[in-house]
Amino acid sequence: MRKSGRWKTLALPVAGVALLAGLAFGFGGFGQNAATPAGPAGPAGPRARLRLAYFPNLTHAPALVGVGQGRFQQELGRSAGVDTRVFNAGPEEMEALLAGEVDLGYVGPSPALNTYVKSGGRALRILAGACSGGASLVARADTNITGIRDLDGRRVADPQLGGTQDVSLRHFLAANGLRPKEKGGSVQILPVKNPDVLPLFLKKEIDAAWVPEPWATRLIEEAGARRVIDERDLWRERRFATTVVVARAAFLRDHRPEVQAVLRAHLRAVDWLRQHPSEAQVVANQELKRLTGKALPDAVLREAWGRLDFTPDPNRASIEAFVQAAQDAGYLQERSVDLAALFDLDPLRDAGFHLASTGR
Repeated sequence: MRKSGRWKTLALPVAGVALLAGLAFGFGGFGQNAATPAGPAGPAGPRARLRLAYFPNLTHAPALVGVGQGRFQQELGRSAGVDTRVFNAGPEEMEALLAGEVDLGYVGPSPALNTYVKSGGRALRILAGACSGGASLVARADTNITGIRDLDGRRVADPQLGGTQDVSLRHFLAANGLRPKEKGGSVQILPVKNPDVLPLFLKKEIDAAWVPEPWATRLIEEAGARRVIDERDLWRERRFATTVVVARAAFLRDHRPEVQAVLRAHLRAVDWLRQHPSEAQVVANQELKRLTGKALPDAVLREAWGRLDFTPDPNRASIEAFVQAAQDAGYLQERSVDLAALFDLDPLRDAGFHLASTGR
């Protein structure tokens, strides 16, 4: 596997990345501005506010459960309160982290890598895994799309340029001899927010989509789409990091006890998700309804849940493989990428998780 390259300025669509990075490195303290309250109220009068980011996706279920059951606040006690920010996709969240508006977050590996490389390795650290699997290529039933090569000449949606599904789509297109239109190829890739993919499917304005759960299963149940590829089938041992936990580097440096408290809550949430899947689905669905205004139908929830594996192991090998995927996608050029400082797993070990037990 090649570990080289330098990210192009594409995944963060706003101007002033250098300024944002400078802001990120300058803010070491807790946030002073409240965001969305983090579910059930914790103890009164916390001294500071910790900003936690995540998506309204099942691939972020540890965050959904951690917030919904008050686990983060319980572990933090009176040392800090928790404010949450909810994003549609990783590049948006990473913009907020670079601006010093997010302290810790659940995000896909590709935006995390992008932000790390753009900042010269200074902006963030990956602390833990959260979810493996949970992404699929789905196509309209009236198309003849049965594999990636059939995307030739098609319109394909993914959540956002530079996001994890976007990088995967572009990587596997390249592996099958295809290129997006902006690179002189035949596949039109459209960045579409997950909730907006369904109406576009129904209007036949897109042919396929590479999306995370529950959106892939929703397209199958509500738009009559077909699951063409479960992305797990494209990875060794059917395992790849879909969601990781990251921290702003300055926050990690200055507030290690609070970071460890969040990771303890994360470990408890992951363990509970694995041990009590039926109850966990109920709690996660309640949180999805609170965040999006709509709960998932039981059939969609069960099918999507069965395609997820929740684990605190960040699966370092698969994350490093995203460097190669990003090169194939055209986001990473052929230069050296030093990933030595990307991972800081000591807080995870201190929180009680033993990586050696996973065998990866």
